[in-house]
Amino acid sequence: MNPGLILMSKLAAMMLMVIVGFGAVKFRVIESNDSKTLSRLIVYILQPCLICRSFQIDLTPERLHGFLCALALGFGTYTIWILSLEILKKPLKLDAIDQCSMIYSNVGNLALPLINMIMGSEYVFYASALQVPFNAFIWTHGDSVISGEKRLHFKKIILNPNVLAMTAGLFLTSLRIRLPDVLYTAMDSLGSMVGPCSMLVIGMVITGNDLRKVFTNGRAYAITFGRLIAMPVSLLLLFLGTGIFNGNPSLIPVFQVCFIALCTPTASTISQLAVLYNNKAYETSVYSVISMALCVLTMPVMLIVFQYLFC
Repeated sequence: MNPGLILMSKLAAMMLMVIVGFGAVKFRVIESNDSKTLSRLIVYILQPCLICRSFQIDLTPERLHGFLCALALGFGTYTIWILSLEILKKPLKLDAIDQCSMIYSNVGNLALPLINMIMGSEYVFYASALQVPFNAFIWTHGDSVISGEKRLHFKKIILNPNVLAMTAGLFLTSLRIRLPDVLYTAMDSLGSMVGPCSMLVIGMVITGNDLRKVFTNGRAYAITFGRLIAMPVSLLLLFLGTGIFNGNPSLIPVFQVCFIALCTPTASTISQLAVLYNNKAYETSVYSVISMALCVLTMPVMLIVFQYLFC
């Protein structure tokens, strides 16, 4: 089956999980506030297990090279997107929330479980590399523009559970240390729960919004167009312009993984920062809902275009 169609089917399945979360709150099986507890479980336990487990592979020179290239791609992409929107913010009338909603994709809660479902745990290894640039920029640039204050949170970058899990995974892999079967099985089972739990949280959160207002917000569609279409297309143009795959065909599957991650909807961290700093919290949740709903269509199309151009 075409990878784009596989991706569409997986996204459709994940959207059904969102509906389950929405229905669970609506029928009072659980409370909307329970989403906070479930979010903590994902961030501090399930996702680190998924990342750490993905590093239980033989670290060959080829894999290390791919990991470092994914890392460089992440830093380069975010730098270009930040500078581009800084230039365009006045003509396009973009505020801080608009910019961050377009720049930062959901490379953790959605991308990691999605890649795990589509391509397998080996490729989560490469997607995990994007956690470093994401956290580096979200807690410096993102936090600064949303709060309106110029400050850096290096502690939040270094102590982020995903970054710690990746560091631990690299340490174990570099020393060729294999986890005991019992521990690996437990981590594998917990890691496989990231996708369903993340989708349930989204469904639980949107129950607090008027869905008619959500889906008739014209501004939200414009920002979503930037996040799901304009940003990925700019990345495709970068690949074409640099001809990066001409002499490096081995990078195609690695960058395909990164491309999928960078095509995902607006990062949930943006909503958390918006609530924390009381900066357009409702608008941010609307952007998240719209981009989540439309990515079922846009992400498969972007993947098909990538496959057509480079595979």
